[in-house]
Amino acid sequence: MRTRWVKVLIIGKGYVGTYLYNKLKEIESVRVECIQSSEFDYTDPSLIEKKLYRGKYSSFPRYDYVINCAGFTGRPNVDEGELKKDLCYKLNTFVPLNISNLCKIHNINYIHISSGCVYTGYQKAWTEDDEPNFGFYDEESSTYSKSKHAFEIACPQGLILRVRMPFCDNLHERNYMTKLKNYDRLIQYKNSKTYITELIKFIEKIVCEERQLKEKDIVNFVNDRPLTTREVTDLMTHYGISNPNWEYIDIEELDLKANRSNCTLSTEKLKEKYDFELMSERVAIKLALVNMNNA
Repeated sequence: MRTRWVKVLIIGKGYVGTYLYNKLKEIESVRVECIQSSEFDYTDPSLIEKKLYRGKYSSFPRYDYVINCAGFTGRPNVDEGELKKDLCYKLNTFVPLNISNLCKIHNINYIHISSGCVYTGYQKAWTEDDEPNFGFYDEESSTYSKSKHAFEIACPQGLILRVRMPFCDNLHERNYMTKLKNYDRLIQYKNSKTYITELIKFIEKIVCEERQLKEKDIVNFVNDRPLTTREVTDLMTHYGISNPNWEYIDIEELDLKANRSNCTLSTEKLKEKYDFELMSERVAIKLALVNMNNA
């Protein structure tokens, strides 16, 4: 009989959090709990500390891993961040900073789901060593990107996973391909994207191997060889998931409140340091589309 399980707390029961919870609860060696804002106010520092800390008479933390999947993304898009700047900074900077500080104090491994939208431009595939050019210090960047970068700067410990334009195996409203399907007007850019299935596999690997994450580390978690918008919609059309009203326009034709990040990210660090190689974006999108059709 097992005498010890790996104990995991997931904060946020949205797009990524729900997928992760459903996967981890299937693993015999893991005991996982998932909380959402409607059930537990994780923005309250005193409440979250009580959740993480057993008390002064116990030398063992309540959890081995805290995985933060919560945050402000904006609905229907990041433009909302310009209208709710205080909330955007609260949920993307100050709340996760408090959680990461508590994890450091109580010796808990911390994983943070962040964003790669801190770069813009196609000068290169941006690495984790490159200083963000669409972040906290950049006047032209969005509030969303500023808030994400601000957390990266201040975070004391933990694994920060930068994802971009996540997609999955069903037409979830937050799925990048669902968004494309629902938009009539599209912009033609090449951007790195993240297959959620592989993100979950990576986190599962970290947890099951009980990898220690006591230092701060930032990792780009995106699929290799990114595709343009048109290349993705061509694949979607091939697999019978499309919009007959699609038309491509210039970004200047859209009434945007926030500038957008368009870029590609390097995955070399993920391969070399964590021995984890993702599928090419084309293969991953094809697989997701096949799974959608078979669902």
